[in-house]
Amino acid sequence: MAVENFIAFIVSALLSITGVSAKAEGCIIYVPSLNQRFIVALSCVNWVGIFLAAFIYTFVTWVYFSFKGRSLSWRTYLVLGFVGSIVFFFVNILRIFTEIYLLARVYGSVYVYYLFNWQSFEEQIGIGVMFATLLVLSFSSWAFLKKWMNRRMFY
Repeated sequence: MAVENFIAFIVSALLSITGVSAKAEGCIIYVPSLNQRFIVALSCVNWVGIFLAAFIYTFVTWVYFSFKGRSLSWRTYLVLGFVGSIVFFFVNILRIFTEIYLLARVYGSVYVYYLFNWQSFEEQIGIGVMFATLLVLSFSSWAFLKKWMNRRMFY
């Protein structure tokens, strides 16, 4: 429950910074402009999604370096998985913020339609944000590790 309260606090703070009035009430985010309460709940599916995305990120990195004929130590892969898990956890918070922000600002006049179809709306936003994060994280890791490995070979 403490994790959900933390997420609700962060999301409500982000919403307030962007001009959407929001208040965290425990694990509930109340948005007065929509007259709607959003419950923050991290289910097993959310945790599996976070760790699966981190695994895919680490696996993609491993595949790339294997095809290049290079390898990293198991500790490096462990660090990549740990960093990936943390990044995807915070991106999950960003996903929640994005969903509520889009309802309040962009789709304000037709938000009732999105609230009725909340699950599909949430999945569309979630898949897009997680995929974009996977791409950005993979390319930034590729650039960093490539530079690091090239420098390491000359010492």
